[in-house]
Amino acid sequence: MIVVLWLVVLIVALTLYLRQVYSKFSNYGVKHFKPIPFLGNMSTNCTRVSLKRGQEWKDMRSTLSPAFTSSKMKSMVPFMMEVSEQMINFLKKEIKESGGNYADVECKDLMTRYANDVIASCAFGLKMDSHNDRDNQFYVIGTETANFDFRKVLVTFGYACFPTLMKKFNLKLFSDVISNFFRDIIIGTMRNRQKNNILRPDMIHLLMEAKKGKLTHEEKAAEANTGFATVEESDIGKVTIKREWSDDDLTAQAVLFFLAGYETISSAMAFLIYELAVHPEVQEKLANEIKEHDAKNGGKFDFNSIQNMPYLDMVLSEVLRLWPPAIGLGRECTKDYNLGKPNDKADKDYILRKGDALVIPAWSFHHDPEYFPDPYKFDPERFSEENKHKIKPFSYMPFGLGPRNCIGSRFALCEVKVMTYQLIQQMELSPCEKTCIPVVLSKDTFNLKAEGGNYIRFKLRQ
Repeated sequence: MIVVLWLVVLIVALTLYLRQVYSKFSNYGVKHFKPIPFLGNMSTNCTRVSLKRGQEWKDMRSTLSPAFTSSKMKSMVPFMMEVSEQMINFLKKEIKESGGNYADVECKDLMTRYANDVIASCAFGLKMDSHNDRDNQFYVIGTETANFDFRKVLVTFGYACFPTLMKKFNLKLFSDVISNFFRDIIIGTMRNRQKNNILRPDMIHLLMEAKKGKLTHEEKAAEANTGFATVEESDIGKVTIKREWSDDDLTAQAVLFFLAGYETISSAMAFLIYELAVHPEVQEKLANEIKEHDAKNGGKFDFNSIQNMPYLDMVLSEVLRLWPPAIGLGRECTKDYNLGKPNDKADKDYILRKGDALVIPAWSFHHDPEYFPDPYKFDPERFSEENKHKIKPFSYMPFGLGPRNCIGSRFALCEVKVMTYQLIQQMELSPCEKTCIPVVLSKDTFNLKAEGGNYIRFKLRQ
């Protein structure tokens, strides 16, 4: 336990307590930290769905969760494929212009631009090519939005500790320029589609349907197998809610979608490429699986192409263990709760008090030898059919756990699998002179990032 000013923070480091936090607390007394106004004039009614609280959060979750089912993701895969093909064409151009048969590329930048263009297409209905048009407005503003510099950290900390004071001085997480940029795109696109009866199966369309109350949940049997790391929607997200949502509410969700899928997933994809490059035996086994599935599907690539590929899912699950998108998860206790004795030697129970904060260190769980033997070794076999039953419940949480898990886990996994399938099908990856082995993590960011960049050699697969 630590104390930040008068905020008591309990670091939960045992799966025994996690089971209580995520099961008993879900309907009892633990919520996310206090909401942070972040979209300028929308701050009163419009905070991120992940930071909303109580009934307001439940209503928003119930409204939006049908937008992230497998069938909805299936309709977005063609947009992901288009962006992935743009990226591979960029790599081919880099190889050609290098004068040799390979190109050394910094993968975090490569994957950030891929993630940017996927979100632009799938969430905002915009076609971007950030690998070639490197300073387009969406990428520039998106990078600024996702960059949590020292000022943004202070504002976030301020709202956690002094919410009333922060609201009084109208301190915002993002500038009006950023707020207006996203608002204009979302509201303008919605109005244009309504006026001209345009239907494009992307996130804007799903948000418009959510606003009308027309999104419905699928039966569990209809859900495709998107992977081991996929988190299941709780009963909270499956409740039908009849309530009107404003354009500002839905704009905020689109921005959340952007933030959630920008830095975190691009970092995971960069580390995925790194691990495949430094483990050629894993890369070759994955390439063979892709080749077999491509032959089975007659060269056709679609949503079904990335389903039922066990080794691809094993590789991705291990990358998300070794390099989790969120290194820590936060909750706030809203009612006193008895956790019991913390260990056999304790003579009294530990009581959580209302207002205490809980931090679940996902990174620590994922790298604890008690849960994952030889935890710093990249070993996809942990997630094989023969071994995955050995993974202890509540020890693996790349997309969180409990009712407030990541609503977009299916989207993220589809995005990564589409990229990986097409990339490994056409490219061989290997370390180059600038590759740092092992990775040294940067200390100047809250997100996982390789110090000095993540350079990998790309070569056309023969």
